[in-house]
Amino acid sequence: MTPPHGPRSPAAHRTTARHNAPMTTPRTSLDSSSSTSHFADPLRVGIVGAGWMGVTHGRAWAANAPRARIVAVADASQPRAQSLSDEATSGKARTYAGLDSLLKEADVDAIDICLPHHLHKDAILAAARAGKHVLCEKPLCLTLDEAKAIRDGLRETGVTFMAAHNNLFAPALVEARRRLDAGELGPLYFVRSTESGRNVGYKTGQPPIDLAPGESSWSWRRDPAKSGGGEVIDTGWHGMYRLLALARSRPVEVTAMLGDYFIHQSGVEDTGAVLLRFQDGSIGFLLTSWAFGELPGAFRFQAASENGGLGGTATKLQIALHDAAPAEQTFENANTFAAEVTHFLDVLQRGATGLATWDHAARTLQCILAAYRAAADHRTIHLPEDPTEL
Repeated sequence: MTPPHGPRSPAAHRTTARHNAPMTTPRTSLDSSSSTSHFADPLRVGIVGAGWMGVTHGRAWAANAPRARIVAVADASQPRAQSLSDEATSGKARTYAGLDSLLKEADVDAIDICLPHHLHKDAILAAARAGKHVLCEKPLCLTLDEAKAIRDGLRETGVTFMAAHNNLFAPALVEARRRLDAGELGPLYFVRSTESGRNVGYKTGQPPIDLAPGESSWSWRRDPAKSGGGEVIDTGWHGMYRLLALARSRPVEVTAMLGDYFIHQSGVEDTGAVLLRFQDGSIGFLLTSWAFGELPGAFRFQAASENGGLGGTATKLQIALHDAAPAEQTFENANTFAAEVTHFLDVLQRGATGLATWDHAARTLQCILAAYRAAADHRTIHLPEDPTEL
């Protein structure tokens, strides 16, 4: 998957909206905010992991020039590291064999982690202890103990952490959240999030973009000890954090069913249906699959409230209030990877409040691990308030 070229404003090509209020989240001790030191342009960045997502992130950083500059790339495959340096920086970024040597030798302000899932925790902590701010691809990590260690490390070092929750910056979702926050639809009853696509690449082992020689991004995904599971903790992560972003309160109950209809890999599900109850009584539903793509007429997200409902895709938002004719807004297809980098820069350079915090990522992990347990035990799982407990 190659992102569209260039960052887009969340308000790009809106047809009917009059306002563009930013998304808001409750402030917590680990929120990225103006409490951090502001960095002058450009921010010096080191990317760790030059596979599919590393290349995607490299393009996102390049789209945000001159506010940021990639100065270092690390990967176990030297050809991949060099290829990313060549594409994103015309070969100016130095290459390294791993994060340790990058942190020792490169002069960077922030680390962008694009590594296999099981390596996230150690990489986040190493970067934080070196005083570097962190942008990390999903998932946050694989266990709640790892999430707790990350939380403690971030508190000890005071660096800024942001989860790479790029879908939070899709223009239709930004507008949907603004409307829900404004109370236009009244109390929330139900939210739904769908994240699906027939994953042929998993079976063939072919990445969606051309890469220099190196380990296939599918090989470690076939090992649950490294990936954490299958579809639900992988692509389903996007659907879950989107669902939590739309909800008005924290999740308190989870139940789930899993299936394997297409991948046929032992210990790795390709489909998940997850039902959540929130503290305010509202219900959430996540449907995520590698076995099938978006269904005809499907929305990527939906919400039903006292005054009506809404549904959105990547480029469209439909709103139907009970006392008004349905309305539709359209948006250009945004490069959400570039938009998430823009937000990370806004947090570090301009003191913006972070939207994809450790708290948001840890709660996403808690819900996903609860879904796995609920499916295995055939029961409803009750969620503690602390996202590192289950």
